[in-house]
Amino acid sequence: MARLILTHEGAVIREYQLNKDRTTVGRKPHNDIHLEDPTVSGEHAVFLKLQHFYVEDMGSTNGVVLNGKRVTKRQLNTGDIVKIGRHEFKFVDDTSEFDKTVLINPVRQTQTNEAAPKKGLVKVLNGPKSGEQILLNKPYTTLGTPGIQVAVIAKRGNNFFLMPMSGVGDAHNPPQLNGQQIGAQSKPLKSGDVIEVAGTKLQFNETE
Repeated sequence: MARLILTHEGAVIREYQLNKDRTTVGRKPHNDIHLEDPTVSGEHAVFLKLQHFYVEDMGSTNGVVLNGKRVTKRQLNTGDIVKIGRHEFKFVDDTSEFDKTVLINPVRQTQTNEAAPKKGLVKVLNGPKSGEQILLNKPYTTLGTPGIQVAVIAKRGNNFFLMPMSGVGDAHNPPQLNGQQIGAQSKPLKSGDVIEVAGTKLQFNETE
């Protein structure tokens, strides 16, 4: 499923599934994605689902910037950053991110001097899913319950970061890292860290 991850000033605000042929973005409330941003036009841009996904400028005042360049209409690839006004959308297509390599041959690993990239996972510590493990094999992995409390683990190279999802859920009970509220900034993760989201505790660990 293709989706957009909306960020503002470095904080993840929300995710949007691109499950419609047209997903409009603008300052007017009738848009599919409504942005309260004076630098955004009333009907600013549209994301199109055709054979591939595209972003198109709808004649906006400040334009649409794709990976640092202003565009009128362009095809999207996973990882692309679309800037609309003061907001940014990261385009993620899970189908193109799927890692087809499931098995690792340990013999081949010992025969090479190249360092294997680090992998991350979280293990559920409580509740009905206690003991389950979630492999962090995507650039962004969403944790929590939509509408209640949500956080995102971002993978950047060999490092992992916990990020809040601003404007989502209970502002008085935000996600926690090792018993402390994470605030508005992303926090680097290390093995053994305990994350609490929507009453569920998860332990983060890195693996080789």
